[in-house]
Amino acid sequence: MQWNILGHQTAIRFLQNHAKLANTRHAYLLTGPEGVGRETLALAFAKALNCLTPPSEGTFCDQCLPCRQIEELRYPDLTILRVAEGSKDLKIDQIREMQKTLALAPYQSTYRIVLIPDFQRATIGASNALLKSLEEPPSKAILILTADARESLLETIASRCEVLRLRPSSIEALETYLREQKAINPNRAKRLAHLAGGRVGSAISFDQNQDLLTAYDEALADLGELINSQLRERLQYVENLQKRKSASREHFAFLVSVWLTFWRDVMIRREGAEIPLVNIEHENQVSETARLIPSEQIESILNAHENALVNLDANLNPRLVIENLLLALPLLQVA
Repeated sequence: MQWNILGHQTAIRFLQNHAKLANTRHAYLLTGPEGVGRETLALAFAKALNCLTPPSEGTFCDQCLPCRQIEELRYPDLTILRVAEGSKDLKIDQIREMQKTLALAPYQSTYRIVLIPDFQRATIGASNALLKSLEEPPSKAILILTADARESLLETIASRCEVLRLRPSSIEALETYLREQKAINPNRAKRLAHLAGGRVGSAISFDQNQDLLTAYDEALADLGELINSQLRERLQYVENLQKRKSASREHFAFLVSVWLTFWRDVMIRREGAEIPLVNIEHENQVSETARLIPSEQIESILNAHENALVNLDANLNPRLVIENLLLALPLLQVA
């Protein structure tokens, strides 16, 4: 079959050509925003490398044992090295443990494949440790890294990989894909395509996780009340937020990220830019807010949200971060 992946046709053609035995390199780096399909593309490449009955060169059947095992992430010659649960970073010990497996011969395929998602989260020590495997690559191993951007990695790492930059699809293309390939009803497909900003992985995550979509809607509803609230009510909101069972640094970051999409929509509408809104179901609120606030103030609000995310990632007290952020919001009367 063809790779059946939305977009990324240039990257797919490149990897199809490299799936031929004589063209394979020892390391690849797939970059792009979260949810754009980096890991999906990497796994499709693994299938193309290992398929027993490919319909044509550089494709895969998706039916043979290796294809099925790779899809289920249980192929014996595929290792996926992720950041450990509860940790922010990929550690040097994880890289060193993985390197021990690279010295082993593959069980049943030509190559042992190691996929390391989100390598931008690797510590400096882990990055330097991986350099040994890139400078002196094992003859029977292929490394596939993914990251948000090439610039997030040490240049000594990126320069030793074949780099493929992935970009989101258009909103329209993703909407059509969700309707026709995923059988999602048109209204929901349109909303998911806008929420995901053309990133198919994000759209599917929202579709498959109703709790995530509900949490997103609740975050926007909270913001709608907050911009109509006095300071005391905003501080009480943070107090109540901390008492919730879901209260965590990750949840606070999720709230700020959702609010940031709203304020970006407000800036887009204020400036009259020909850019699709993310929150199309809140278009009226976005338009009314844009009418009431000058561009300079919206820019200040956007900066405050981005700084809040940086501070949360830097382990600052989440309650203080959110309180300071809410102090930066204007008091409006938006219907």
